[in-house]
Amino acid sequence: MSRSAALLASFLLCLSLSCPAQDSPVALKLHWEPGMTYLQESDTDTTNFLTALGKSTDQKLRLHQTTSIAVKKTPTGQTAATVLIESLIGEMTFEGKSYAFDSKNPASSSPQLQQTLGGAAGKGFTLVYDEKGEFLDAKDLGSMVTGGIEPDLASIATARQLAALYRRSLEMGLPKIPVRPGDKWITDELVTFPQAGTVQVKLNAKFDGIVDREGHRQAQIAFEGTMKSRPDKDSTGRDLTTERSVTLGDNSKANGHVFFDLETKTISLAVFAASIQLKVEGRPMPVHQQVTTRLVSMKPTAAP
Repeated sequence: MSRSAALLASFLLCLSLSCPAQDSPVALKLHWEPGMTYLQESDTDTTNFLTALGKSTDQKLRLHQTTSIAVKKTPTGQTAATVLIESLIGEMTFEGKSYAFDSKNPASSSPQLQQTLGGAAGKGFTLVYDEKGEFLDAKDLGSMVTGGIEPDLASIATARQLAALYRRSLEMGLPKIPVRPGDKWITDELVTFPQAGTVQVKLNAKFDGIVDREGHRQAQIAFEGTMKSRPDKDSTGRDLTTERSVTLGDNSKANGHVFFDLETKTISLAVFAASIQLKVEGRPMPVHQQVTTRLVSMKPTAAP
């Protein structure tokens, strides 16, 4: 056998031996490791096409958010992931003017953005999971609730919605069962937004493959789909006739991709883009948004 033929035969043998391992299904399910603190950075670019509502210019908003998630095991064996918005930096442009916001320097921030973003930094909640990693409940919502001694019921509902929205965003596009490279699946869920109410998010996802990224083996997932408003439901599942000033049109679309670290069992990078057809008081107003979230670090939680 010639040298080239021998090398080819050796390569094919190695390939045949490695294929079963590559084709084995893997679970792409988020795992929070007790005793660790995760640090995320998110960049959000939003364009509100206000010209559709008769304004002279559109509005653009850029936000940079730093979020920490400190994880611990509870005495009952559950896992508690405490989410805290550490800082928020924003810049809005509208009608030829620029407005800035920095949660670490509120005195220099624009009053327009101070009113909108000023209360976000320093707020948080806790996501609780059972021994199998299944989500149970959101707790410790007090920092997001207004009303003092007599909490405002509406703000409690909004706080729960925001906590649920954050958790769903972490899991967007991930499969419910183990999958192999090349597999496709559909996620179809109802997500509640504070202003728009119940929104159906239906995504077609694909496991593109496993890549080496940042020194780890990571699963790459791509997805695309639609978002549209659905009637709110009561506790029994019956439709409600809730009148909302903001809704999502049926032609709202979303797409994105994520890298899931197979070693740490968490998402190292997620990119989500949406072209949303909002209806404000019945009038259409397109919104384009892109959110990029990176895992900056995962370190043992510092002692108090």
